[in-house]
Order: sequence, then C-alpha cells, then structure tokens
Amino acid sequence: MSLPADWSLLAVELAACGWILLTLAADLLLSGARKRWLWALTLSGVAVLALLLGWQQQMGLAGSFQSMFVLDRFGVYFKWLFLLTVAVVVVMTREFGALLSERAGAFYLLLLTALLGMLVLASIYDLLMLFIGLELLTFSLYIMAAYLRTDARSVEAGMKYLIMGSVSSGFLVYGIALLYGFAGSTNFNVIHAALASEPAPLTAQAGMLLVLAGLGFKIAAVPFHLWVPDVYEGAPTPVVALLSVGSKMAGVVALLRLLLGVFQPLAWLWMDLLAVLAAATLLYGNLAAIPQTNIKRLLGYSSIGHAGYLLMGLSTGSLAGARAVAYYLLAYLFGNLTVFLVVTAATKALGGEALDDYRGLSKRSGLLAASMFIGLLSLAGVPPLGGFVGKLLVLLATVEAHRIWLAALGAVNVAVSLYYYLMVVKRMYLEAPRATSPIPVSALTRAALAGLVLGILAVGIVQEPFLARIAAALHP
Repeated sequence: MSLPADWSLLAVELAACGWILLTLAADLLLSGARKRWLWALTLSGVAVLALLLGWQQQMGLAGSFQSMFVLDRFGVYFKWLFLLTVAVVVVMTREFGALLSERAGAFYLLLLTALLGMLVLASIYDLLMLFIGLELLTFSLYIMAAYLRTDARSVEAGMKYLIMGSVSSGFLVYGIALLYGFAGSTNFNVIHAALASEPAPLTAQAGMLLVLAGLGFKIAAVPFHLWVPDVYEGAPTPVVALLSVGSKMAGVVALLRLLLGVFQPLAWLWMDLLAVLAAATLLYGNLAAIPQTNIKRLLGYSSIGHAGYLLMGLSTGSLAGARAVAYYLLAYLFGNLTVFLVVTAATKALGGEALDDYRGLSKRSGLLAASMFIGLLSLAGVPPLGGFVGKLLVLLATVEAHRIWLAALGAVNVAVSLYYYLMVVKRMYLEAPRATSPIPVSALTRAALAGLVLGILAVGIVQEPFLARIAAALHP
C-alpha cells in the first residue's frame, strides 16, 4: 500500500526516524563486541536515505506538507550534500572508534538525529519548522561536542557550545515571536505577503534581525563566533567536521530560504548589514588563524573566514549570489572534509594535534600528506581546484552587486589564507619527521579520501554539470 501523496514528501525524514529507532534497538540488544559494527548500520542507514531521496527525484515528487514542509529541487540538492557529509563523518568515526568505546551506539544515535535536523532544515517553509530543525541539529551537537567526558577539553567545548547555543536560540525564538505578532502566522508566504503589502514596523524589522542573529551562530559569523576556537579544539574531530560542514551548511540553507524569499521586501535593511558582517568575518577569521599552533584551532578560525565569503554572496541579494553560495558550499564540503579526515586518521600516530606534529608527514604517509595538501589548497582558492571556482563566483557576484570594496577585501583574504595553509604544507613536506614509522591507513579511509579528492578536482575542472544542477535547484 503506497503512502498518501502528502506523506510521501516526508519519506526520507520518516525513514531517518525509523533508522534512529533501529539503531537504538541494535545498541540495546547487541553485545559489546558486536557494537563495533554499529558504524556499518549507520552508514547503511545513510545509503537507504539516499535511495529514498533518489526515488523522490525519479518520481518527480514536489509540493508542500501542511504548508510547513516543502519538497523542491532546492531542498533535494542540499539533502544530497547533507547525506554525503554524514557518510564521511561515519568513516571518520571508524578511525576515532577506540575513543568512543562502549558508548558508540549513543554517538551514532546522535549523529542520525543531527542528520534528521539537517534534512528538515533543507525543506523548511515555516518558522516553527526552522526552530525544530535547528534544535534537532544543535541539541545533538551539544552532547557530541562533550562526548569524551574524561577529556576536560571536550567537556569545556560542550559547555561553551551549549551556553552560546542557548543564547542564539533565545534570539531566534524572540525573533519568531515578533514576526508572528506582526503577520499573525509563522508561514513563510504569509510573512512575505505582510512585509510586501505595507511598510514593515520596527517590531518586524527587529524580528528579522533576531532570526538572522540566531542563524549567524550556526554559520560562525562575527560577532557570533566566540565559541568556535575552543569548541573546535576540544570536541572530537568527527564532531568538529560535522560542525564545520553540516551545521554551517544548514545555517546557510535556512538563510537562503529566508533572505531570498520571506525577507526579500526588507532587502534594503539586511543587504548592507550582511556586507559589513562579511568584511568583519573575513578579516577576523583569516588574521586570527595566522598565529595558531593547533591544527583544529587553525581550521576553526579558517571556518570563520569561509563564513565571510558565504556572507559576501548572501549580501548581494541576487540569484547570482545564491548560485555562488551554493557552489561555494559544494567545494567547501569536499575540501574541508578531506582535511578533517586526514586529521582524524593521522592524530593517533602523530601523537597530537599541534602543527609541529605534522612535520614530515609526507615521509610517513604520502597519501595523507597529498590529500591534506590538495584539501588545503582548495580551501585557499588555488586553481584549478573546487575552492577556486567557489571563491571566484562569490567575488564575481559581489562585483555585479557594485560592492567593489568587498570583492577587493575578499581577494586580499585569499592571499592571507594561502599563507597560513602553506605553513601546514611546509611542515608536511620540508621538515623532518619526529618518527619514521609509516602511518597505517585503512582501506575505507583510503577510499573516502580518494572520493573526496576526486570531488575537489571535479568541482574545479568539470564545472558545467554542477552549475546546471545548482541553477535548476535555485530556479524561481
């Protein structure tokens, strides 16, 4: 018996809920030795969700569920990216598995719950669904950030993330309340119509700004970035990868829905504001990364810098800017996940996460060093890699919006980021290693690194298919 049409729009999300329950049952029923296979069950769940998403595409399903949840090409595009992100994070947990010990089952439950939150955010069409999706994602990340309870840094990371996240959630809820009071509804269409039909009062403007502030925390934009360095350093590396890619992408997806739809009548207010925040975020993230001596703190500040480029694209308020942001996220996904997978695979053998621990990595594992090299160059924006195309599109969209000063600042920051990324490369290739023993890399990690590096090259060299897919996803 087939599902009713409306419920079929929720097939992927319902399947995610089912897989969460299945993982919970497996964690309760399996013995300690067999729990080591829970990673495979989680990865199988991601594969099942991918099959269902492909089925939805093949069937041409589209529409709205109770005017709160929408299945469209925009949402489907980002759901693919979320599934890919979580699949790579599961591979990272294989390298990290010893530290998860017997609590691996709960970790995978939280990971699937975070995935459910991201899937919901890709299809939001109501402010209440926005809040639900964000809280599903964020509450899971709170716990995962502090998952290594015997590590004081991990507990500190979880507490800082919880405190800052709670403040941002307060901003978001208060903003939703103000917008509801103005429009009498939390539905996107109703709020957009109310904003377009009359001059927005200060309460509506304040509501919009508070909602944007809540989402600014998710993408690590200045001044909502204070949690990033300490959380990135202390949280388990797979969680940091999910934070830097999945959480940031989820925040940007929500911003795209809101800025280019609901809040378009207030573009005169948020466009200039986002441009200023983009400049501050670019400068702070890239300049603060230069003196760092810990690889995860460096990547944390780097993540702030990348949020600046994303805000640049959003500040244009144009379809070209939205396309540039979507392409940038695709390139950022491949580049950042490559780097974090190398960090996860190498940390135990290197004995730490200090930059000096990466001395001579090329002599101990050519695969890890080469993958890190390509990933860092892509993040820096070096041609012909994916990151270069992403940054180029953002800069072009900014120029088209007549913000030459912001585009020039973005171009300068490319050189700044290249400097601190190359300092890591210098250590890997030009300095002597502290030990000479080879670093073992599992077949699964080798395959994941190969796929990610191919993704970096494909996004940089074979651009047309990706651009066409993005243009279709963002077609009004």
